[in-house]
Amino acid sequence: MNRRNVWLAILSLALASPGLAADEESPYLVDKRDFKKTYKIIALMPVDSAPIIELPESAAKLLEAEITRHLEKRGYTVIPSADLAAIRETMSGQVGGLVDPASGEEDPEKRRAVREHSLRELWFQREFDAVAKIYVSATKVRFADDRIEWDGAKAKLEKKGRNRGYEGTVYASSVSFEVYDQSERLLYVKYGGIEPLQWRDGAQLIPIAPEKLFSEEKTIKKAAQIAMKPI
Repeated sequence: MNRRNVWLAILSLALASPGLAADEESPYLVDKRDFKKTYKIIALMPVDSAPIIELPESAAKLLEAEITRHLEKRGYTVIPSADLAAIRETMSGQVGGLVDPASGEEDPEKRRAVREHSLRELWFQREFDAVAKIYVSATKVRFADDRIEWDGAKAKLEKKGRNRGYEGTVYASSVSFEVYDQSERLLYVKYGGIEPLQWRDGAQLIPIAPEKLFSEEKTIKKAAQIAMKPI
């Protein structure tokens, strides 16, 4: 099975990103004024994405840079994700790496343990008030006349063939910004739509090739700004 067919098969089985009621009303799960007073130093986790999404390193860096810029502009102190990434790398070495020599695949239990322990170590090493997760996911979105609106974003589907009033659902990517306190209590979560993951060829929806995604800096920055706007 070639790369495009693998991508299509995985994408067809993907679940929509979980919707949270808090994001529909207010992204804050605590009092907004208390949030700003209490959580002034925020440590960033390395940017992550859903397994079906091949997020380029350039896009991950751009998301973190834009989110950092916004936080600092609002008066927050930001600890870069590189700090936590360095701890993870050290701990990965201590457990003999995350890849199982027998299968050649990453061990999910080791990966989970390293992530949990490295975060605890960061809390021990550094003084900060909250940790933030930047995550890129895929979600199903309704479309009509080749236009979609989701998570604060709008876009027009690329198409081939005539517009015959097709409508249905299409996959699109979003970035979420989530903030947690030391007890892992969720304090803030909001999504920003990035771009469609499919295009229309007649009546058929086709996955966009991974190498063509996440290439527009303006689009990536705008998504981060949507997720960060209430802060």
